[in-house]
Amino acid sequence: MNFERLLGIVYHKMKSIPNSDLLIYQPVPAPIDKIKNKYRWRMIIKGKINSKTLDILQYSTQDKKMDKIKHTSIIIDINPNHIT
Repeated sequence: MNFERLLGIVYHKMKSIPNSDLLIYQPVPAPIDKIKNKYRWRMIIKGKINSKTLDILQYSTQDKKMDKIKHTSIIIDINPNHIT
């Protein structure tokens, strides 16, 4: 499935960055995994929010392989009020 490939790319790019000081959990289906006929997955990343963290997120979510994956999107929620 497209979303699994997309999350796999992001996860492996983030894990490959040395000394990132981020705790990165593997992607898993969201507790409510489908809303309005759209599947949802989540990946939890813990760490300090600073310019280095934002650079890592930007680097990890930009890839030429991702441009070929249609009908998918990534939403980054920093300090969410709740996780669903």
